[in-house]
Amino acid sequence: MFFDRIKHARLFRPLLEEVRKQNATRAEILKALSFNSTVADSAWLKYKSFSPGLWAADFGLLYTLYRALGSMKPRSIAEFGLGQSSKMVHQYAGYFQADAVTYEHDAEWVKFFNEGRDGDYPVRVELLELETIRYKDCETVTYKGLEQAVAGKQFDFVLVDGPFGSDRYSRPEVLEIVKGHLAPRFCIIMDDTDRTGERETAQEVMNELKNRNIAFCSTTCQASKQHTIICSADLKFLTTL
Repeated sequence: MFFDRIKHARLFRPLLEEVRKQNATRAEILKALSFNSTVADSAWLKYKSFSPGLWAADFGLLYTLYRALGSMKPRSIAEFGLGQSSKMVHQYAGYFQADAVTYEHDAEWVKFFNEGRDGDYPVRVELLELETIRYKDCETVTYKGLEQAVAGKQFDFVLVDGPFGSDRYSRPEVLEIVKGHLAPRFCIIMDDTDRTGERETAQEVMNELKNRNIAFCSTTCQASKQHTIICSADLKFLTTL
């Protein structure tokens, strides 16, 4: 009986994976429709040309990001990883005169990004090298010199979509922000939490908040990929977007 169950589970695994992919595709299509409808008459998102998918942000993340920025009105934004979301973050910052910085490691990518994007809005990028560290006896990649780069700063909005993912405790730089550079009223969005490494780091963020007795709310959103929202308790509405 036990081995029959294992055999049946193996037989159904490909079918279940196909269903999961189909559901993710449907969710992404619905988010794309919602996003395009929502931003159609946007005053601050003037340039609406995005290329979601693959390594880039999906429509699910772009929709959440637009709604969160517009609803919360953050004043100090840290983004990790330059990409499609940066087009939105820096248009928002320019329109509302907020402070926004994107931390990126690849100078060639920054050049390619700036040459290819439409619009004349400024995009502030700080280049930081990558380094491999050990966190909880696991190797992971993070930004070198981040502690110095964020010295004296507090962020109320943090978007984590870089560097490229690690198998365990991926993108741990966000923990540096939580430990000493997070405003009392905050929103953290972590992309790719369908993957083990990012999901582990999101949980570490929540553990750190608990250790500091900081009340928060969280939720995970699904489109072609998953992203997780972690915000201060007074911003609970962000988890319902």
